[in-house]
Amino acid sequence: MKDALIPLRPTGRLRLVQTTDLHMRLTSFDYLSDRTEAHQGLLALAPLISAARSGGGASLLCDTGDFLQGTPLADEIAKRRTLPHPMIEAFNALNYDAVTLGNHDFDYGLPYLRAVLGDLRAHVVSANLQADAPSPFARPFTLVTRHIACSDGLIRPLRIGIIGFGPPQIAEWGAGWLHGMVTTGDIVTAARHWLPRIRAAGADLIVALCHGGPATGADRMENAALQLAALPEVDAVLMGHMHEVFPGSGFAAMTDVDSRRGTLAGKPAMMAGAHGKDVGILDLTLSVPAARADDGADRNWQISDYHCRVVRPMQAPARPSVLSSLLANRLAAPHRATRDRLGQPIGHTPVALNSHFAAIGGDSTGPLLARVQIDAIGAALAGTPYASLPVLAATASFRAGGHGGPDNYIAIPPGPLHRRDCTAIVPFDNPVCAVLRRGRQIRDWLERCSAAFATLPPGKTDRALLNPHLASYQCDTLHGLHYRIDVTVPPATAGTTQPRRVTDVTLQGQPLDDDAICVVATGSYRAHGGGGILSIPPEDLIHTTRDGLRTLLIRALQDGSHAVDTAPPPWSFTPRPDTIAHFPSSPAARDGLANLSHVSFAGLLDDGFARYRIAFSP
Repeated sequence: MKDALIPLRPTGRLRLVQTTDLHMRLTSFDYLSDRTEAHQGLLALAPLISAARSGGGASLLCDTGDFLQGTPLADEIAKRRTLPHPMIEAFNALNYDAVTLGNHDFDYGLPYLRAVLGDLRAHVVSANLQADAPSPFARPFTLVTRHIACSDGLIRPLRIGIIGFGPPQIAEWGAGWLHGMVTTGDIVTAARHWLPRIRAAGADLIVALCHGGPATGADRMENAALQLAALPEVDAVLMGHMHEVFPGSGFAAMTDVDSRRGTLAGKPAMMAGAHGKDVGILDLTLSVPAARADDGADRNWQISDYHCRVVRPMQAPARPSVLSSLLANRLAAPHRATRDRLGQPIGHTPVALNSHFAAIGGDSTGPLLARVQIDAIGAALAGTPYASLPVLAATASFRAGGHGGPDNYIAIPPGPLHRRDCTAIVPFDNPVCAVLRRGRQIRDWLERCSAAFATLPPGKTDRALLNPHLASYQCDTLHGLHYRIDVTVPPATAGTTQPRRVTDVTLQGQPLDDDAICVVATGSYRAHGGGGILSIPPEDLIHTTRDGLRTLLIRALQDGSHAVDTAPPPWSFTPRPDTIAHFPSSPAARDGLANLSHVSFAGLLDDGFARYRIAFSP
C-alpha cells in the first residue's frame, strides 16, 4: 500500500521593518562634531524603508523606542515646544504602523510626551508602563489586519497583535520629572497578563516590541527580550535599548540565542542598530491554518520559515525627497539656534582632552567630571551627618568607540572649550546621586565593572582585551580610590569566595576596609539600577542634585572653579609578564602613544578602527 500524500499547506509572507533608538537623529548632521556625517539619520533610512515596504507583500513598520531625545537639536525642539514634532511628522510621512516607548522618550516629562504623541498616527503600545492619571498615554496592545497573498492564489486576512514593553526602571531613572505620573511593572508579568487577552481578541500572530535586549536575570529586568520570547504566545520580537545589532556576534555566547540566524528561545527576533544607521527587515513565511474556525476566520497561522537582516544606507539619495524638503524647512530655525548655542565658549583647557584610551583607563575627561561631582555632593552634604564621610565619584565614558564607530571618541584640542564639548563629554544631563556604600559593596561594584575586560590566559600574546558584551558606559571608574585589575582572573560573583580580579584597593593611602562607609557620587541611571550593576536600597540614596551633571560641568567651567588638568587614572592593570592583548581605538589615538610605553600601534582595521597592543609588564 502506498503512503498517503500529505497536502502541503499554502504559505504567505509578512515583512516586519524596524527602526529603533533613533535618538532624534533625523538628519545626517552631527551637532557634536558640527559637521554632516554621511548615511545616518531617519531621512537617510527613508529610501531603504520605502523600498522594503514596496517589495511586494504585506508589511508592518515599527519603532521600538527612544526616538524623541538624544541630540542637542532634540533639546532645542523640546524647549520651543514645536508641534507637530518633526520626528512625528517623519513617522507619519513614512506610515509607521506601531511604536513602543523607550526610557529617553520620557526625558522631557510626561505632559510633553503626551502632546507629542497626540499628533502620531501610528499605534502607541506599552503594556507595562502606565500613567497614574486616568488618561493613558499608550494602549497595552493593538490589532492590525493585513491581507496575505498566499501560494494557492487566495488572499487571506491575518490579524496581528502588537504589544509593547519598556524598561521598568523608567520611573526610577526619571524620578525627578515623572514622580506620581508613571507606574511601571515587570515586563514578563505584564506580558503574561495581556498575551492571552490578545489571543482572545482574535490575534493570529503576536509581535512584541521590546525596548530591551536579551539578558539573563529575574524580576524587573531592564533587558527581558529573551524571557519575553520564551512565552508561548509570542511569535516574534523586535528589540531595542542596547544599541546593538541582532542578529550579531555580540550575543553568540548566550544560551537559547541563535545570534547567526536571529532567534531568541527559538522565536525570530531582530534589533536594528541605533542612531539612524540601520533598518531591520524580518521576513516571515507563514503557513496557512489547516482548518478554519466556526466564524470563518483563520486561526493558528504558523511561522514556517524566516529571514532576518539589518541593512544600512550606502549612498545618499540622488535628490531631496518630499519628506526631506518638508523637514528642512521645519528644522531650519531650531538647527541654527542649536549650532549657535553649542558654539558658545564656556571655558579653556590647557591640555588635550580625549577618550581614545578610555578602555584602558585613559579617559582624560574622567578626573574633571569626578571633581565636579565630588564638589557638588560635598557641598550638598555639608552640615549633615554625612559631611565627614569620604566622597568618591564614579565616571564612565559614553564616547569610546563601540557601535558608535571609530569617530565615537572625545577629541578636544588645547584651547577654548565650547558648550558643544561639554555636551559630547556628558551626552545625558542626568542628576547626580549620592549613595552610601560600604567597602565590601564598593569592591563588588568594581568587580562587576571589571567584567568589561575578557579573562586572558597568562603568557598569551594575541587575545582581545575587551568583553564584546559590555559597552564602555558599563565600566565605571571610581575616583578617590586606587586599585588594580588582574585580567588573568575571572570576575568574581558578589558574595562568593572566588579570587578577586580587583585588588590592592586603597582609600587615602590605606587599604579599604570592608566595613568603611563612603559616599559615592554617581549618575541617576546607575544609582537606580541602570545596567544591573547596583542595587541601592532607598535609605542609602541620600541626595540627588537638582541639576544634571552637564549643567554642573558647564557652571563649574564658566565660574572658573575647576581648572582642567591631567591626572593619572585611579587604577592600573596588575603586571603579568609576557601577556599581551589587543583592543580597538581611533586611528588618531596614535598621536597619544608617546606617554604610553606599554601600548603600541598594531595596524588599521577594515571597519575604520585601529588596533593597539597593550603589554601587562611590570
